[in-house]
Amino acid sequence: MNKKGLRVRVLIGTSLAVLLPCLTQASAPSDTAIGEIDAILKFCVKTNPGLEESARAWQVVLTGKAAPSARASAQYKQGYDLVSEALEKANWAEVSAACIAGLEPAKSHEARHGHEPEREHEPEHGRR
Repeated sequence: MNKKGLRVRVLIGTSLAVLLPCLTQASAPSDTAIGEIDAILKFCVKTNPGLEESARAWQVVLTGKAAPSARASAQYKQGYDLVSEALEKANWAEVSAACIAGLEPAKSHEARHGHEPEREHEPEHGRR
């Protein structure tokens, strides 16, 4: 992985790490943080349109307590623009991989490796 790819993963990871503690507090995330997370999620959907539903769900979870006016603030725009510019300069393949890793539903070990779990107690049809 090159330095730019590492920076993208650090950027996405750091932004999410900053916002997650907000979920445990009664207060809403800052306008800047909302702009950053919106930029990340929008970029993830841009690189992987199939992640739209998951991105929308994360947006609600991470920014749900925000005031409706937050997205109209200068701080929101600053955070959004800063992250958007950084992501536009990044390696799309690496950003896409980071988005998929962060937004796709977790798969079981077996599904990741192309195996179906064995069924130990499958009912036998026709026997009583």
